[in-house]
Amino acid sequence: MKCNSSWRLFMFGLVMMLGTSVVAGGCSKASQGRSSEFVAGQRMQHDPALPFHQVWRKPGIRWEDYRKLYVVPVNTAYMLKTTEWEQGLRKGEIEQDVQKIAGYTQEAIKKAFREDEKKRLQVVDTDTSQPDVLILEVALTEMVPSKVVLNTLGYAPFGIGLTIQAVRGIAEDRSTVAIEVRGRDGATKEIVFMLADREAQQTDPVGAKGLTWYSHAYRIIDTWANQFVRVANRDRVAGEVIEDTKPMTLKPW
Repeated sequence: MKCNSSWRLFMFGLVMMLGTSVVAGGCSKASQGRSSEFVAGQRMQHDPALPFHQVWRKPGIRWEDYRKLYVVPVNTAYMLKTTEWEQGLRKGEIEQDVQKIAGYTQEAIKKAFREDEKKRLQVVDTDTSQPDVLILEVALTEMVPSKVVLNTLGYAPFGIGLTIQAVRGIAEDRSTVAIEVRGRDGATKEIVFMLADREAQQTDPVGAKGLTWYSHAYRIIDTWANQFVRVANRDRVAGEVIEDTKPMTLKPW
């Protein structure tokens, strides 16, 4: 009995050590998610030149006509619910956390364009009816933490009697975030483009300080914000391809 208890404590300490030394990795393409009513999924298709699952553009659109960008507060009404991560969470906690990450998403996109060296689009803080304004409407439709995150936060059973297989499985357990975007003409308010994407985050957050159930979303959102800037600066005449995110694997050493 004493030997068995020592072994369990050793395994628990090993997991905690790995968690505090390796907090987060990169993001990688997840399988395509379900389309919500925010975008017309039947009108979109995959474009190998862009780093998203599906896109649609208005035929004949002149991107050079847009010089300003207004980012609307992020929509969370279409957030897809999954019982796996809702267990043990209070409704108030979920709503508060979702609004926090929504605010971060809006600011991350504005920040990425403001810091763009090419200054392709000037960020404006008020909605206008000018023809050179592109209105960006963003919806978060899915934000699901991995089982490891839930276990670490105490929202699911996390037994102390672990195995080597469980330790190895931590880096493979991925969280996901899905986003849908509409672009409107500032003057006509007509939708001129749509896109949908879903990314996965590879993390090992056990024992990480300040961990929350939405922590995995930050890096993915930052990636999208930077991709939006690259797409806006894309050389369409030359057929420039904006590469998608590359899978990254964590190694606890």
